[in-house]
Amino acid sequence: MIVVVSDVHLAEKQRDEKVEKDGREFLEFLNSIKDDQLSEGGDLVILGDLIDFWRRDFAKALMEMEDAVSVLTSFKDDVKVHYVVGNHDYYMLKLKETLSDRFPFENVAEHVKLQEGGKKFFFTHGYQLEVLANPYYKSLTSYKCFAEHLCLAGDDTGNAASKLWDTIQTSKSILEKLQRVPSDLRKAFESMMEGPDERLYGRHEAALTIDNLAKSRSRTVYLGMEIDEFLIFGHTHMPFVDEEHRVANVGSWNKSPCEDYKYMVIQDGLVEPAVWR
Repeated sequence: MIVVVSDVHLAEKQRDEKVEKDGREFLEFLNSIKDDQLSEGGDLVILGDLIDFWRRDFAKALMEMEDAVSVLTSFKDDVKVHYVVGNHDYYMLKLKETLSDRFPFENVAEHVKLQEGGKKFFFTHGYQLEVLANPYYKSLTSYKCFAEHLCLAGDDTGNAASKLWDTIQTSKSILEKLQRVPSDLRKAFESMMEGPDERLYGRHEAALTIDNLAKSRSRTVYLGMEIDEFLIFGHTHMPFVDEEHRVANVGSWNKSPCEDYKYMVIQDGLVEPAVWR
């Protein structure tokens, strides 16, 4: 069995009643699947944006996720926890590289390939699809570089994009790493930092393009997956299952525009959406 959860966005902002409740529900969810669905072993896929480094100070966000890390590292040895990075927690790749075998998550990557019930599944967060759908840039190299730096520039007042822009204005070190720079760099930053309602469902209708790209057979080219793999992604916060095109979106942990605690279970090759509580 494979259990998948995406876009939890722990520590997305300073704590309020909703943030506190979302965090408590997530911890209860993890403890529940540990004793139930995954009690006999299996795979747990954290499909990106577990923690929101873009919206909070990096050190504070790390401290606030300590309870989740504690539970995630307490699963039995026959349960493998896969940490697929999203755009908001992209820096986890760097932490894994830096800390090596001292990092709490063994498997941290941009995508994971698993088999279940005789079928092959490809798990990725989905920001890669937004890069193609966004009108300001089409360079994945640029996007990933900005995503990593936004993780470190985040603070409690939401000025990460401005801080990164100021850094670029005074230093060329970031730009020197890029193969291609958006023509309107400032608007590119601003578009990245908009909430999902505007960024994905606003005037550019990026979410529709993302879904169409995910269903297209050409996804094998830009995602690096095989033609017979079933694509599982998140990022847009809106769940769906499309068996015809072998693609599904997990949804989010009660993050706009999703209004429930969504997750997904894959058993005997069947993809089933689920709701916690």
